Amino acid sequence: MIPLATIGWKVIDRIHLGPLSVSPHGLGIMAGYALGGSLLARRAARYGISKDHVWNMLTRAVLGVIVGARLFYIAGHIGDYIPEDPLGILRVWQGGLVFYGGVFGGIAFAYPYARKHGLTFWHVLDSAAPGFPLGLIFGRIGDLIIGDHLGNPTTNPLGFRYQGGPIPGRADLRIGDVVHQPALYDLMSALVLFPLVMWVGRKRRPDGFMIMFTATAYAIPRFFIDFSRSTTTYLGLRGTQWISLTLVLAGSAYLIRLARRPHAPSDLVPELSTAISPDAEA
Repeated sequence: MIPLATIGWKVIDRIHLGPLSVSPHGLGIMAGYALGGSLLARRAARYGISKDHVWNMLTRAVLGVIVGARLFYIAGHIGDYIPEDPLGILRVWQGGLVFYGGVFGGIAFAYPYARKHGLTFWHVLDSAAPGFPLGLIFGRIGDLIIGDHLGNPTTNPLGFRYQGGPIPGRADLRIGDVVHQPALYDLMSALVLFPLVMWVGRKRRPDGFMIMFTATAYAIPRFFIDFSRSTTTYLGLRGTQWISLTLVLAGSAYLIRLARRPHAPSDLVPELSTAISPDAEA
């Protein structure tokens, strides 16, 4: 049965600019990282974290994002590389990255710098909270352009109608096939989450609240979105669903703990409108 309304386009895996050939996915990730980092730098000022510290951490986190995103992907697809093609593990440019892995990898690589310079890591993470959905918006736009993360056949009106173009690993697709597009669902989730996190972040919150709220609010819809993916399952759930479930449980437990704990004034940060002085670094 063909759905009454679908969306579709010919996917574009590379954009050719003279002698250069770039991936729209890579451009989306770069734009999202830069904008998310700029927002982090602005919000970190309320904690007295300088712009230089923020960008030094983000520079270190870039490598962690790549390593973490790749490791998480390889962990779920190790049979595709061992023993037939072990060097394929290093071919990041051919695709195969996991958002959650990038987040955890970036955090892990930034942490030593924060510790060395005496920065409270909860403050760094809380400042970064709105940047996660903002960066994800641009990353998912890149996914849509290249037709990444296509899922199972569907009659969903939001289904993606394949209209041609190279999609690695999906030789089964034929022109006119309609499949789930998890990247589109995730984009819609991020478009709702970003203004929500910005709104919640206007009020004073205890340390850790913003990042745990953001992680939990993202993981809930992500858990259900991933049912539309066609990846391997483990005990009935996909790897990213287990991560989402863990984040929901851990994040909810932390938020409940904060709600039950009496807060001293020092636990709270000032309102954004009064925390950033006119001459604060943006």
